[in-house]
Formats: sequence, structure tokens, C-alpha cells
Amino acid sequence: MADYDLLIIGAGIAGLSMAHYAASAGLKTRVLESEQRAGGCLHSHRFGGALDGFWLELGAHSSFNSYGNLLAILERIQLLNRLQRRAKVGFRLFAEGAVHGIPSQLYVSELLLAPFRLIGMKKTGRSVADYFGSIVGPRNYAAVFEPAFSAVICQPAGDFPADSLFRSRPRRKDVPRGFTLSGGLQTIADSLSRQPGIVVELGCAAREIRRDGANFVVHTDGGEYAARALCLATPVAVAAELLRTEFPHLADPLAQIQTARVETVGVAAPVAALKLPPLAGLIGRNEAFYSAVSRDTVPNPAYRGFTFHFRPGVLDEAGKRARMGAALGLPRTAFGPEHTVMKINQLPALRVGHDAVIRAVDHALAGSRLALTGNYFTGVAIEDCVTRSLGEFARLRREGW
Repeated sequence: MADYDLLIIGAGIAGLSMAHYAASAGLKTRVLESEQRAGGCLHSHRFGGALDGFWLELGAHSSFNSYGNLLAILERIQLLNRLQRRAKVGFRLFAEGAVHGIPSQLYVSELLLAPFRLIGMKKTGRSVADYFGSIVGPRNYAAVFEPAFSAVICQPAGDFPADSLFRSRPRRKDVPRGFTLSGGLQTIADSLSRQPGIVVELGCAAREIRRDGANFVVHTDGGEYAARALCLATPVAVAAELLRTEFPHLADPLAQIQTARVETVGVAAPVAALKLPPLAGLIGRNEAFYSAVSRDTVPNPAYRGFTFHFRPGVLDEAGKRARMGAALGLPRTAFGPEHTVMKINQLPALRVGHDAVIRAVDHALAGSRLALTGNYFTGVAIEDCVTRSLGEFARLRREGW
């Protein structure tokens, strides 16, 4: 007999939104999370000691009023009135050891032809480099757009599918265009974890899944769980490995999806120590880091914060500190352990033709009472994850679960 109506592996925003839909429908739901915190890519590091109350995003940095499915969840769990508007500050480019305004790096004569090149252009089946490079021109693409796109997705952007980079969505005019919450986006994960009907078990890694008659059984180091339906909301490589034995027809296409590693370092510095004007972040061009995203969008009177997303394997810890110092104009001694936090992030590296892989996955999922969700389906944005979870929940219900 099944212990649960739905068992979810992974407590990131994809898994927690799936749990929200299930619990709201009155289904007995449990979420297994291998880490000691819920949230996944929603990871707001909250400092202690002298910096108590100051936080930095180590994963996703913002949400927007076009995230309709996320906003609907926030409304239902009574977080909508706690949204905090992000300050309007811009990005700058860091190249050749100096900070530059983005307009100063553009080749205007080449850019003037962009509206004409856009006529008849379609994103489908084209890479970011192919599509956007053709529109803005090769010099503008290399100087500004490629570094900016790479900063957005924290990986080399050139081979990424153009139609997965940005998506047009309706905007809610009653919500700030860009927002976060007090305490950071981690607040969303914390609130969902406490929703009535949802139980999140931390430090519980799934080791094996199998079918047992009409049920799914998940083995962990602490025991096993049985459920009528199962949802994997893990990184794609973890999902492929868990499915390998019992569901090889699903594991094989998932194994085709590549993963990008990001070495993330967050640093807090006293306001008085920095000469940089307020900014949303620095975009690295020909740099060891893709971006340095700033906390200036949520100003603090005492501290400023920057989250550097480094390319993997380029610099050791000392090298990272030196590069952060060069970008921020601070000595290496400014990056002591009480002011610094490090994390490894893993993101899907989508490629042209990815939609065909997902069609094969969705075809194999039909009628199985097995769901897959996460940031490797249509894009890496928070809304992409929530939308996938909503679609998978609706599919399970349509199929009679």
C-alpha cells in the first residue's frame, strides 16, 4: 500500500511548486531533499555576526512581474504583499581591468542595421550566436552581447538555443517589474516548505527508484517510501542516474543534456570601502567570471554585496580573491571568511535541438504516473521551473491519478 499520493525528489523551486499544487489539491505529499536546506537555485545566504541581517543571492537573483505562475503561488501562500521592489540600477562591463559603461562598448554604425536584419528572422532552430550575432553584428556581439548573454545564464551562451534564452510573457501591472522579498528569494522556498500538507525531509538522498505493482518505491539511506505517483525535481544528471535501471528509455534522452558548472563566490563589503557607484552588476568580457551580480538592487545602509559567478577551473581560491579585488577596487584582505561565502552551482547547458529531446521525454512519460520537472525543459528561469511543474501536475490529474 502506498504511503503517499505523491513523492517528490528535490526541494528546489520546481519540486516545491509541484508539492504546492499537490498539497493544495488535498493530496498526501512528501518531498525528499538530499541537501540540508530547501530551495535549490533559490539560495539566499544570510550572514551572521557583524553582518547579521545582510543577505546575498548565490543562485537565482530576481523575479519579474511576467512570472505569472510563480505570482499565483505567492498570492495563494500570502507572500504577494511582501514583495520588495528592486532599485533601478544598471549593469556595467568589466574588461581589460576596467569598468565601462555598456553604450561606450557598442559599435553604433553596425547596430543601426539591427532593425532591418530582424525582419523575417526566427529563433527556432538557431543558436544564440547565430541568431543574435546576425542581428547586432559580429563586433557588437563579441564586445557586449555575448558576454551579457553568458552572464545571464552563467555559461558560454553561443551554443544555447535562442528561443530558450528569453521568453515573452504577459506582465502583471499590480506587481513591481523586478522584485525580491525581505531575506531574499530563499523566503519563497522557506514559505512553501512550511505550507500545510507539505512535508520536506532534508538530508534524505534518493538512491534508487523502482516500480512495485501500481506504486513507486524510493530507497534512501534511511529507509524506503512508497507512493502512487512520483516526481523527480532534481538536476538532470541526477534524474538520468536515478532512472537508469528501471526507466532506461527516459534516462537515455536525459543523459544527452549537458551540464555547466559555475563556481560562485559571494562577498559583502562596507559601503565606505567601495568607490563603485551603485549598479546591478558587472558583466565580465574575456574574464574569469561571467558576472558579478550586485545587492545594490536592494540597498543596505552599511554593506554592499556582490556575487561572482566564475568560469569553472580557471582560478584557484587565491586567484578568485585577486580578481574580485581588481573588479571592486578592494585589497585581498577584504575577502575574509566572515565576509565571503562559496558555492558550486550546476546548470543545464541546452543546445539547439533540445526541444526534440524533451518531446521524446514527454512521450515516454505519458500515462506513467511519473513526472519530471526542473530547469532543463524550456529554460533556466524560475518561471520555467514553475510552469513545467504546473504542466506535469495537470498531466498527472488528466491521466486519472
